[in-house]
Amino acid sequence: MRQFLTVLKFELNNYFKNKSFLLTTIVLMILAVGIIAVPGVIMNMDRDGSGNSTVSGSVSTGDETDGDVSEDAEESAVSFALWDKNGSIVDTGAFAASMGMNVEWISCTDTDQVEDAVNSGEAEAGFIVEDLLHYTYVVENNSMYDMTQDAFSQAAAMTYRAQILTEQGMDPVQIETLYQTQPAVETKILGKDSAGNYAYTYMLIMVLYFLLIFYGQMIATSVTSEKSNRAIEILVTSVDSNSLIFGKVLAGAIAGLIQCALILGSAVGAYQIFGESWGGLLDNVFDIPIPVWAAFAVFGIMGYLLYAFCFGMLGALVSKTEDISKAATPITMIYLVSFFIAIFGMNDSDGILMRVASFIPFTSSNGMLIRISMGSVEIWEIIISGVLLAATCAVTGFLAAKIFQFGTLMYGNPIKFTTALKKIREK
Repeated sequence: MRQFLTVLKFELNNYFKNKSFLLTTIVLMILAVGIIAVPGVIMNMDRDGSGNSTVSGSVSTGDETDGDVSEDAEESAVSFALWDKNGSIVDTGAFAASMGMNVEWISCTDTDQVEDAVNSGEAEAGFIVEDLLHYTYVVENNSMYDMTQDAFSQAAAMTYRAQILTEQGMDPVQIETLYQTQPAVETKILGKDSAGNYAYTYMLIMVLYFLLIFYGQMIATSVTSEKSNRAIEILVTSVDSNSLIFGKVLAGAIAGLIQCALILGSAVGAYQIFGESWGGLLDNVFDIPIPVWAAFAVFGIMGYLLYAFCFGMLGALVSKTEDISKAATPITMIYLVSFFIAIFGMNDSDGILMRVASFIPFTSSNGMLIRISMGSVEIWEIIISGVLLAATCAVTGFLAAKIFQFGTLMYGNPIKFTTALKKIREK
């Protein structure tokens, strides 16, 4: 145990004294706080600015207010060329209001005038109207975000319906009010609010993803580095190989968890300070219930350790740090499969895919977390899944120690995993 603690302390010191590690942690903490704080301050300033303008407007004279409104209206007016062949649009002002836009209409008498107005930039777009149900939209470049045609179609449909209703002796306003009437609904959720819990569940899954992708390679590199520079020949004479592998793997895992906790804690702390300025927009991200935090702590950390031991095992099979990427590819692909199963399974947290994934140790860290957060799960399912994951994690740690012991003084080409298992069984 003393040797293990010595290795663990030494490896942790290497992480925390590493300038790039410290700089990355500080920069990401500042970035996390900035992402929360800066938009919140800006939104708060915008609300204060709006309030001030409202107050000043209330003490202004009527003439000044009218002047300001008309000036703003002129600035925001949009020019459209219009050739209404049969006079279908009787009131262009009301039609523009139905579009929800402040429109300055350019009257045209033929198609060429409409196209010339658009080509010259005098009009942003043009309309050639046969009747309210048939028209041609003229535009120079059709943008993906151009909503003008939709607005014109909606206004034409509303005007057409109003004309028909008026001809039938019915009040269009009353009919429109009748159609816009919606029932009052209250939702009573007896189980989990999957839609509401989606945001923070997705965030926690992404946290696990980045932990494994970033620190998996670092753990493998830490295990291989002494073999690469032959320092392992001296270490194994004074330190037990089990203490070496467990100390290195757990040090990398602890360093990753501490860095993650600092970054995530900075974001959560910043939201506690600036949350009011966001108006509750990020409550679904940071308002995480205690049972979900507990599930993340248990299944997330055990899953993280499982993959950390796998990366440490693969690091023990190679002698050069440049071979790590190739050796770690299989376990990286396994985790990517687990990650994509989780992402797609979030849309159906109680489906058969997530139920199966929550019991397979290599996918249960994500699968059971999703079921606890978003779906329905029994206590016995959580216990069985946790026991299977813990047992697999322990077996993987034991196997990693054996492979590290076998490959300690093996140099040259990377050792195949099957070869290492065969040699261990022979012993």
